[in-house]
Amino acid sequence: MSGVVALHLLCQARVERPRADLELEALAEIASTLSHASDLNKALTSTLTILRLLLGMENGTVSLFDPGTGEVFIEAAPEMSDAERILGRLRQGEGIVGRTFQSGMPAVVPDVAEEPLFLDRTGTWRNFPERRALLAVPIRDGRTTLGVLTADRPHRLGPPTYDRDLRLLGVVTELIGARVRLAQLESPRQRETPDDAPVTAPLERFPGVVGSSRRMRDLLALVARVAPSRATVFLRGESGTGKEVLARALHEASTRAGRPFVAVNCAAITESLFESELFGHEKGAFTGATAGRPGRFELADGGTLFLDEVGEIPLASQVKLLRALQERQFERVGGSRTITVDVRIVAATNRDLEEAVRAGAFRLDLYHRLSVVTLDLPPLRDRKEDVPDLARHFLAALNEENSRRCELTEEAVTALAACRWTGNVRQLRNCLERAVVTSAQDRIAVEDVCPEPTGSCRLEEVSGSLGRVVATRPEPAPGSGSGSGLGPGSGSGSITASNPDGADRARVVQALARCGWVQAKAARLLGMTVRQLRYRVQKYGIALEQL
Repeated sequence: MSGVVALHLLCQARVERPRADLELEALAEIASTLSHASDLNKALTSTLTILRLLLGMENGTVSLFDPGTGEVFIEAAPEMSDAERILGRLRQGEGIVGRTFQSGMPAVVPDVAEEPLFLDRTGTWRNFPERRALLAVPIRDGRTTLGVLTADRPHRLGPPTYDRDLRLLGVVTELIGARVRLAQLESPRQRETPDDAPVTAPLERFPGVVGSSRRMRDLLALVARVAPSRATVFLRGESGTGKEVLARALHEASTRAGRPFVAVNCAAITESLFESELFGHEKGAFTGATAGRPGRFELADGGTLFLDEVGEIPLASQVKLLRALQERQFERVGGSRTITVDVRIVAATNRDLEEAVRAGAFRLDLYHRLSVVTLDLPPLRDRKEDVPDLARHFLAALNEENSRRCELTEEAVTALAACRWTGNVRQLRNCLERAVVTSAQDRIAVEDVCPEPTGSCRLEEVSGSLGRVVATRPEPAPGSGSGSGLGPGSGSGSITASNPDGADRARVVQALARCGWVQAKAARLLGMTVRQLRYRVQKYGIALEQL
């Protein structure tokens, strides 16, 4: 006979057995379940099911504290759907559950329907027409409150026995508290204690981040202090400095490490789809919306949302983003239901946002909302002592990707350290990838990393010429739009008469370099469509894959 069938038989005989016998049997079943189940959620769900079947305590929930968000969330609720359970997030002191967690004292609500403090965030209790009481008991381990157990006692079960029910649930929460603490100790992240953890160097705490220079050590020390908080972080630095890598490292070092990390490249989203991409849309919201779809904010709920190239967000969309950052609330496109999420925002840009604010292209209030903690990533040319370590790190990854056993000669390392690296860490990796896939030998020499006859890198020659392009670029003709004369085969006042193709090519290369070789951004900067830009890239033979 299965355990579920046995519990149903016990439920049928519940009214014919003394209450004390049922309580004793419930405690025995709960103790056995909590001690043998390997999955915490399943153990808690089974515990609440036993309370319902044997003792008639319905609609039970177990809510646990999330140190990453500072909120109490529903971990187990067998009589709720997942959609309802997700809505059950409360701050300390908010509602019956939040107050019980904050005070550490049990609470009884004789009639849920008449209690103003009962919030019913999940909407579950509005479906019960009968009167019922709510019992809330804190889950404790020693002096630490870990969460709250709640259960309903319908009035139809007879005269209330609140004191007896609270004593019983107090024993159950003691058992749950021990099981929850055991689950926390079994977690690798929780296993580290202050006595054995901070012996490691700061760099070892951030996988993927390589560098031992003074600037990197200072930066990572600040990241280590910021990571455990809920503060919004703003990463600033040139294109290719590794802003997304640092954002992921910050997420992994936080208490949200087990939750989603969702990255959004704001420059790659068209203005018409920006709100739908971030906030989602309902079915029928626009042509082609055949089904509802969650946005990036919903997908990142409980974790970290990384907004890359945040300076490229359209001005019209910045208002809705500001509200989402302030309130953590929004509505899907075409919907009216307010959605509440818990996300940590990490934003990044390589633009001068202060100048954008002065020019009216970026909202000042959004700028202040993002700039809670600002981290400046140094360009690679300012920490050249990190080049050898970065090169070996990338080479190990590229060897694994390409099934090679390449290694750098000392001369090649010296040559790499001497480069200007205007494309920063991304350019260094691209240079090494080219060397790995084109080198006939396993030892990568100077000529493999500097293939030009001059002994320099082609990328450096292109980057070095950009300054001359800026100096010689003519201004647009008065009265002409920024993109009016840039169509294929058209003449423009911004192109010199002596060498129009050369000047136009230089202008396109300059725009691409300024925008980190993102074609959508460069097209906006030039005042043309992406199709027009791609036409010029093909026409002038601009090899983007090399840049």
